[in-house]
Amino acid sequence: MSRKTMERRTRQLFILDAARRLLAEKGIEETGMEDIAAAVEYTRRTLYAYFKSRDEIYLMILVEDLNVRWAEQKKAMTAAMTGLDKIKTWGESLYTFSREHPHSMSLQIYWDFRGIDRERVSPEVFAAFEAINEELAAGLREIFTLGVTDGSLRPGLQIDLCISQFLYSLRSVIHRALSPTYSFARIDPDEYVNHYLELFLRGIQNTKE
Repeated sequence: MSRKTMERRTRQLFILDAARRLLAEKGIEETGMEDIAAAVEYTRRTLYAYFKSRDEIYLMILVEDLNVRWAEQKKAMTAAMTGLDKIKTWGESLYTFSREHPHSMSLQIYWDFRGIDRERVSPEVFAAFEAINEELAAGLREIFTLGVTDGSLRPGLQIDLCISQFLYSLRSVIHRALSPTYSFARIDPDEYVNHYLELFLRGIQNTKE
């Protein structure tokens, strides 16, 4: 890596760290390029020399978070034996990570419902996003397949459908559990997430009658 490339990467990381702090403090909608520029004492024009858009900054933060989270999930699952146990641990570790990094789940939900405009992010950043998502999906597919093989999950389970539904529904449940906004429903976040996981796992578990 050349000195120029290293300096550019160092400045990008500096900007990303500042943006991550702003997201945690103010939220997505209240964090714009002007806010990020002010936090790092750059002009808005200077930011565009390092990032294509605010979306690119957000996506790069999420990619970094997903890589860290996946490493933690893999470590947590080493103690789980069956496919069913690993799915439970996967879900619990996602909740733990989201509780410790609430901005990360907010970003995930942001992309879930908004979608990604590829014109606003560079091909390299989108490729990195695709790569970690493919790795995460492959990891979950392996776990579900293990569960069917070891008999802890129902035989004939449509694994890809289960994975997609599990991911989207669990993210929504965790986001609701951690949301600070007003709601008529008074909930305990831990109980809320654990109740969902219990219901989902009961639905895919092999009862072995």
